[in-house]
Formats: sequence, structure tokens, C-alpha cells
Amino acid sequence: MIIESKFDDAELRDQIRSGQAAPHPTPDPARVVDQIVHRVRAGAGVDFDAYEALIGANDLVEINYLERGLMAARAVCRINAPALVGNGSEWGTGFLIGPRLLLTNNHVLPTPEDALRATIEFGYELDGSGRLRRSTRFALSPQDGFITSRRDRLDYTIVVVAERSEDGAALADFGYLRLDARTGKIDTGNYVTIIQHPDARTKRISLRENKIVKYGDERDSSKDDFLWYSSDTAPGSSGAPVCTDAWQVVCLHHAGVPERLIVDGVEHWTLADGSTAPATAARRLAGEKIKWIANEGVRVSKLLADLEQQVKSSATPHSTLIGDLLADASGVAPFPGAQPLQSIVGPPIIGAPAILVAQSAALEAARAPKRRTHPANYFDGRKGYDPNFLPAAVPLPALGPDALRFGSPAKIAGASDDVLRYLHFSVVFNGAPNRKLAFFTAVNIDGAKWVNLDRGADAWYYDPRLPEELQIGDELYGNEPVPGKNYFDRGHLVRRLDPVWGAIREAKQANDDTFHWTNCSPQYWGFNQGADLWQGLENFILYNTDEEDIRATVFTGPLFRSDDEEHRGVLIPQFFWKIVIVADRRGALYSSAYIVSQQDYALNIPFEQLPVGPNSSEPGQNFQVPVTKIEAETGLRFPDVVRSADVFTGPVAGRRLRTLADVQHPRR
Repeated sequence: MIIESKFDDAELRDQIRSGQAAPHPTPDPARVVDQIVHRVRAGAGVDFDAYEALIGANDLVEINYLERGLMAARAVCRINAPALVGNGSEWGTGFLIGPRLLLTNNHVLPTPEDALRATIEFGYELDGSGRLRRSTRFALSPQDGFITSRRDRLDYTIVVVAERSEDGAALADFGYLRLDARTGKIDTGNYVTIIQHPDARTKRISLRENKIVKYGDERDSSKDDFLWYSSDTAPGSSGAPVCTDAWQVVCLHHAGVPERLIVDGVEHWTLADGSTAPATAARRLAGEKIKWIANEGVRVSKLLADLEQQVKSSATPHSTLIGDLLADASGVAPFPGAQPLQSIVGPPIIGAPAILVAQSAALEAARAPKRRTHPANYFDGRKGYDPNFLPAAVPLPALGPDALRFGSPAKIAGASDDVLRYLHFSVVFNGAPNRKLAFFTAVNIDGAKWVNLDRGADAWYYDPRLPEELQIGDELYGNEPVPGKNYFDRGHLVRRLDPVWGAIREAKQANDDTFHWTNCSPQYWGFNQGADLWQGLENFILYNTDEEDIRATVFTGPLFRSDDEEHRGVLIPQFFWKIVIVADRRGALYSSAYIVSQQDYALNIPFEQLPVGPNSSEPGQNFQVPVTKIEAETGLRFPDVVRSADVFTGPVAGRRLRTLADVQHPRR
């Protein structure tokens, strides 16, 4: 999303250009003294070089600038705010400003409901070797505190964060950047540093050419809330901290100022290549295609003043955490354990190796694979797959003799029919000790009630209703040569988003239910992550149900074969199948069936080999087939209504699929 400054007057643009072109201004001695005092209080120190830097005669900084920068960067995160409908997301940047408090823009997290769906991710960055670090994701807790200012006002949101990530990391380990309500930290002509996640990419930092070109406006109170600066930022940088050399936050980045001009009475924007486009069209372009003359940030002092006013004027009690923030920022009462006015709070990066080793060990121990499980009553009330969800009843398929050659259904505690029931879906599990996979899954999808939730931290659980030894966990998926580069992914059978519909808490429960080992199957990493057929097919189904608010039922499973190869005690499926049944507005049913291959990667498996190869299974090994073909291959017997609703008109052996364009869609 492109966010442009609400100020578009020619005077502002002239002032910005003047600030960009002007040499370093003659410093006001009183303002330089203010900046030196802020540096000392922030813990950055001051010497002759720092003094010269403040008056524009020297670009040298102390070496601790780098260490303190790493400490500051630790508190900056990437934000993913999924759209309420569809598969899109808003991306932004945010940073911790106190114990459990996150600051970002209102246009990134406008409402508590948006925050509840969102996920924040720390450490999404490259390490010293150029490899992606292991990141840590946290949920937000707007119910514990949320306050915001509209996008057309100060465009900020402060929201409470969960104390621990889903993999056990403590939020306190990431520290925070203190906000200081006092002014005088910076002046026009000084430089700032911005830590950001542009375009949702890895964490970046803009070091120089970030000059403050305009500082508020005492003549115009609306402009006095903002700073303008030259810098390299992009969409996704919204919500980034803009810092002094002492790593004090001076403003919250929120918008850009495009180069505007009037052509034949119509507002145009200058593009990066020198051409122009009408503003209405330019706003739809990627941010990097626009020529920006400056960026705009919300001054911290003004933000805090607005926050205090909101807290005082609201009849609704606010979180004590937000009250503590105001007390800390004004100097009344520092946060517990924080030195007065110290700009960065958190464990040191350098100088305490024993502490860092212990912290690292504790963090890794917290992240180590766990045999997570739930109490026996956790699933009470789960009704599972609803056979009467569509206008005509679609019961679960029966296991015929050919299916039973590969194992018998696992016995489920508390169920007489051997069906594992979750929220909006069910699983019939194979009890064979060398299979440890579902015979099939069945899910109901309600496009009218579908909710787009972030996947969270991928915490997989054993289901206590059947023996753990029948379920395969991280003993299959872990311990490859490079952490995070496993040959086989934990592949959902019931796609994570398919049952995620209903009220927000209901949708979250359905999302969590998909993360059970009973719903997991080993899928070659490129096959699972590729967008052209397996994942693409699922997206295709979901988009088309959501698009017209229709209902669908999906059956999915591995295709068991006698020549499946064993890997770490599990026979790896070479093929997966899927049957989709949808109802149109008249109540008519349409079904279609598919077989998708990972055969190239499930035979002659290179044990302990780093994943290499294409990003999807080879075109030509994937088929749309008649429902009867699925029955013949799996030994399952589907209800007559599924067979009679089949839209496929090709050969009995099926039709090869190269892309989704080859699919004979259930409603076409």
C-alpha cells in the first residue's frame, strides 16, 4: 500500500527541496546543547567528534554506534496483517517501545480485530554469513491494550504483545526502544537512521543520505506534528523507527511525499524513470516506481502528547502498560529495571559472552522439538466434518478391501466409528505402524464466513485420542544437515486455511486444529511450497469459494502403494489425491478429482541430503481424473452423489495438468 503525505501544497515541497539543497545550517548553540544532553542521557556518550557531527563538521561516530544499532534493531519486527477476506496481507514494520508494547502505523493495524489476526516477526534478517536467521513470531493481544490515531491524524497504533512466542521465546529478550517526550533531540540538517522491513523483505537499515529537511512548522499546527527527511524507504517500511545517531527515536515513519505536478489540470506524479502518470494510476504502482522527494514521520513528542490526551479523555480504562509508557516517556517513573532516559533497553550484544551463551542455549532449548499434546478433554464438543453441509448429503467414503490392504483404521478413544473430529474437518487415520498417515481427510469450507489468519509459529501437536507411536512427528522432519532445510516438509492434508471460517475465535481454533500430526504428511519441500499445482490447486479452490461466497467439501489423502519407499521408519507417499465438491446458488453439486505427484522425490530418497532441485514436481505427472479413478487407486468408495456430480469429461486415465489453466473447473 502506498501511503502519501496528506500535505500536498507547493510551499511544503519548496521547503523540502530547500532543505535538501542547503548546506549544513549554522547551528543554534542552545539546540546543540540540547542534543548533547540527550546523547548523554541516552547512553551513547559524547566527545569532540560527536560535537563536530552535531554542528555538521564531522561524520565520524563512535564504534559503539554499531553495537547499539544491533541492540536497537533487535526490537524491530516485520508485521503481517492478513486481509479479512482473500489471501492478501498488509505488511509493515513495528518496534517495541516498552514491556509488551508495540508501536506501528494505524494504516498497518487499524483495529483490534486486525491486530488479533496479525503476527509480528523478530529476527527476519541475514546473519554475518549471509544466511537467513531463525526468526521468532509473536501474536498480538489487543484485548490487553490497544490505542490508535487515525491515518489522517497521527497514524499510529500501540498494541500489547503476547509475553511468549508459540515456540517459547520470551518477548523480553528483544528489548525495546524508549520514547522520550522531550524535544531537542535533532534539528534540520542532522542525519537519521531508519531500521525497516521494506516490501516485507529482510530487515534493512538506511545509514546516510537521511537528512532532516524540515522540522515541524510553528506557523501551522497540523504540520508541526511531523518531520520530513530524505531517505530510502519503501512500502512495508511503514511503522519503522527513525533514530538519531544516539539511537533515540525521533519519529515514526508513516508516509512519503511524491513529486507532484499538474498536467492539463490533472495531478500527475513523477515516476522513478522520469516519466509521469496521473496520480490515480500512480497510487496503484509499486512504491519503488514512484519518485519520492522526501519521507514523512510523526514526531515522538506529538505522538506521546496525543496518547496522553486520548487516555485522559476516554471513559474506557486503558491498559496499565500504556500508563507505564506515559510515565516512563515523561520521566515520572521509569520502566522497572530501566535506567532513566536510557534509549535502548535489553541484553547487551557484545561484552557478556557467558550471558549470551546462556541466553542462546535457553532459547534453543525452548525451541527444541517438543512432544506437544493436549489433555484428553481438549476436543470435547468438536463435531468434525458435517456430511449435511451441502444441499445434498455427502457422507465420508468407505474403506474397501483394496484400501484395507495398506492398514486398518486406527482406534480412536471415545469414538465408536474411528473418526478423529476437529473443528470443521475430520480425519480417518491409518493404524499401520509403517504408515502413520491419514487414509483421508474431509473438510467443509464456507466462503461467506472465511477468515484469513496468519499461520502462526507452526506448533504441531500429537492427538491424545490415539497412541503417539502411530503418529510421526519431528523425528521424521528434523535433524537434517542444515537446520530449517529439511528434505520433507510438514505438509497439511487439510489445507490450513480451508476450515478457518466463522467468528474469529472459532476460526483461530480451526486453524490450530490443522496443526496436528494426524493431519500431516511428508511432502518434498519444493512440492509443498510450489505455487503451480498442489498449493496452487488449493488456492484455486479457496479463492473460487470465497469469491462467490459458496460452500465446498474437500476430501484429500495420500495414495498408498506397495512400492512406497521407507524413510526414517515411514513409507513416503509418491502421490496425493484430492476431490472437490461445490454447490452453486441453485443447490446443484459439481465435483472434480485430481492426482498430484511427488514421485521424483519419494523414490531413491537421499537420506540426510540438503534439499535441491526444482520448486515443484515435474509438469506432466499431475492429472485431473474421474472420481472413479480415485476410487480404483485408493480402494475408497465415495457416495453416489459425488460420482454423479463429476464434471470431468476426459479419458478414464485422466488428463495431464501442466498449469491450473488445464483444470476442468467444478463450476465451468
